[in-house]
Amino acid sequence: MQVSQLWRYPVKSFGGEQLQSATIEPDGLRGDHLWAVIDAETGAVATAKKVRAWSRLLECRARLLDDTDPSDPAVLEITLPDGRCTRGDDPRTPGLLAELTGRALTLEARPRTYDDAPLHLLTTAAVDALGTGDPADVALRRFRPNVVVSADGTGFVEDGWLGRRVEAGSVALVPTQRTGRCVMVTLPHQEVPARRDMLRTVTERNRVPNRPEATPAPCIGVYADVATEGVLAVDDSLTVR
Repeated sequence: MQVSQLWRYPVKSFGGEQLQSATIEPDGLRGDHLWAVIDAETGAVATAKKVRAWSRLLECRARLLDDTDPSDPAVLEITLPDGRCTRGDDPRTPGLLAELTGRALTLEARPRTYDDAPLHLLTTAAVDALGTGDPADVALRRFRPNVVVSADGTGFVEDGWLGRRVEAGSVALVPTQRTGRCVMVTLPHQEVPARRDMLRTVTERNRVPNRPEATPAPCIGVYADVATEGVLAVDDSLTVR
């Protein structure tokens, strides 16, 4: 097995950027999920899975122009659905996002805003097992992984990685739970079209507990904690111990 793609999502609920290599820190991939859109009225972090208006955020892309200080707003570049680009330090940016969603917003660098774990791993074998008919890149991107693994075998192979040690490059990870899926997988973002049937498809193909004590749920991919920080790169061999 080997690492075939790396993705970073600098802003929660935005589309991300594809990388050739990434620094894996104790709390995740450097610069990933560091920024958040905040509802100016409630102070809540905007997430596309909870409020319909926030689903428009998935149509935006974010990337970092420099890794030295990912919390520097000047290095955060946002591309809006219509192709316009703006920066995190541009005073017009909150207004552009408010125009998109119909809500008053701010954009802030915060402690990492993960739902469950700092890294998300997904194998090509698992996506193939869904048989969605989507092009391979579209099918993978729908599930917003950090690390895509080209895997030998068939089926949801990463389901067997829980509690084991996954090593690639100078990094070691420990998968902690399967990735339970929600309405997010049905929504459009960038080149990924809406698929209203996708959550049902995952449910039909892989309805399993995401943790040993949990009830079965639609799952694909695994969440992982960082055991050893380091550098991970595309084409690195990956070993599960």
